[in-house]
Amino acid sequence: MEIKKLLVGANPYEKTVEKIDRERAEAAAKARKAEATGDKVAISEDAALRSVAVRAATVEPDTRAEKIAALKAQIQNGTYEPDNKKIAEGIVREDLSIFLQS
Repeated sequence: MEIKKLLVGANPYEKTVEKIDRERAEAAAKARKAEATGDKVAISEDAALRSVAVRAATVEPDTRAEKIAALKAQIQNGTYEPDNKKIAEGIVREDLSIFLQS
């Protein structure tokens, strides 16, 4: 008995397999191209400034904690005398910066 291939190309999975092979080849080509050109990242100036500030805050000694501890001690002792002029200047400066940004 002789069996002939009467339905050449009638395999329903053949096109799917070819499509998957093609997609894999394209993905591999994209990966090679990305490796050749290298990835690039661009960050804004604000993000760069924040990054520098965070790095500086984590590297520098914690002098802020010492200052806070000293202020807490002054408050508890009743010897804390805030500088009202500096407080007022800070409030005005903050309000002006908000007004000028609008």
